[in-house]
Amino acid sequence: MKRKELTLVVLLFVGVLAVVARAEAPLSYAADVEPIILKACADCHGGDSPKKGLDLSQGKGFERLLGVKSQEVPEMVLVKAGDPAASYLWLKVAHAATQGKGMPRTLFGSKKLPQAELEAIQNWIIQGANP
Repeated sequence: MKRKELTLVVLLFVGVLAVVARAEAPLSYAADVEPIILKACADCHGGDSPKKGLDLSQGKGFERLLGVKSQEVPEMVLVKAGDPAASYLWLKVAHAATQGKGMPRTLFGSKKLPQAELEAIQNWIIQGANP
């Protein structure tokens, strides 16, 4: 194998390892989910009068989501570690909730988060909803 081809093979291998490592790295609320929540949710669920009393402002969201009962569907919690289907937050952002409307909301209805952000939230829950 020529040096140039070997270099390409090594670079490809390193790239694959980086993708695998990223996929296996545990997600955390602070690093991976909170930035999404702050961007998409905190305008309504933050400040002095957060909607439904759910304040997702910086540093507050994790404790107000994990294991906390939903107001719309009290038999569900907002985030059930390891189980997106039993997590009302996931159902809302995935636009799969049978009660209430999809989130986030806009002046013109609801919009869906980008797929990468949805996957980050879902994978965070699957991995145990780490802080």
